Amino acid sequence: MSIPEKMKAVLLKGFGGRDNLYIGEADVPKIKDDEVLIKVHAFGINRADTMQREGQYPPPPGVTDIMGLEASGEIVNVGNEAKQQWKNGDKVMVLVSGGGYAEYVAAHMGCVMKIPEGISMIDAAGIPETFLTAFQGLRFIAKIKKNDIVLIHAGASGVGTAAIQLAKLFGAKVATTVGSNEKIAYCKKLGADKAINYKHGPWVNAMKEFTQEFNKDGFNIIYESIGKDYVESNQEVIGTDAQWVVYSAQSGTEADKLSLGMLMKKRTTLTGTVLRARPAEYKTNLIKQFHDEAMEGFHNGKLKVIIDKTWPMEQIADAHKYMEDNLTMGKVVLTVINDKS
Repeated sequence: MSIPEKMKAVLLKGFGGRDNLYIGEADVPKIKDDEVLIKVHAFGINRADTMQREGQYPPPPGVTDIMGLEASGEIVNVGNEAKQQWKNGDKVMVLVSGGGYAEYVAAHMGCVMKIPEGISMIDAAGIPETFLTAFQGLRFIAKIKKNDIVLIHAGASGVGTAAIQLAKLFGAKVATTVGSNEKIAYCKKLGADKAINYKHGPWVNAMKEFTQEFNKDGFNIIYESIGKDYVESNQEVIGTDAQWVVYSAQSGTEADKLSLGMLMKKRTTLTGTVLRARPAEYKTNLIKQFHDEAMEGFHNGKLKVIIDKTWPMEQIADAHKYMEDNLTMGKVVLTVINDKS
């Protein structure tokens, strides 16, 4: 197929509100030898996108200003080095540092994954950023294992729903905090052993009781995206020799109530992590381990892509509003309308 010079993409008039998003025209990416070009069928949206729109999360140096960290589609051009792994026509899902909100996106050959059999393009668009972020925190960093007791905050979010499923896949017991009773039922359906609505008041005592049921002095792993508001409570429920992994900080980045005494007494490992800014080599290794240890879950039904809402690309502002209103239970995916397809 012929590749056009121009494409439709979600662009920004300037940093700020959702009304700054619009569908415009951009150059189709030129690929490097170790990259492939994908004709995008669908892309997922993430909290990082809304932050980038507001000017709070700029792309890494050298990365396009077009938003979007994950997409699904068909390979239409392959760099010379990438030909050892991929060919035109391959149906893939990709993890990118930017550019997913468009008709075409370039991706490093190691950040490309074959879409599992039986998974649609829409569902595949909700896998890369979400499941790899969760896998990175729980397995790559925290080394989750069978019989661990894990606390996952924001369990009904895209990453949260993936993290619950991955924790269960590795044989852990899972507790989570959510913002509605509907989300409690939803997370339990995904496999959570305990779910608490944080809007009903403090959750520390209930979480302590949960860990005591398994003769634990606290959680082996806390995996969270809340930040400042949960710093004090997390310290109360974390166990000895535990892993505390922070991948976002929605309530603020200042940990003014963090006790170094607690870190020493409980021998806590506190790790902050991101995925977007990691080098391609790191992401390639992460994806390989994910493929080896978790991808089978999509084939045997132990892992499912949780798609909450789907919109056409033209309704990107509606999708951002839905996420910012904290209504999501799973992933929000947008489909790309390509007049030439």
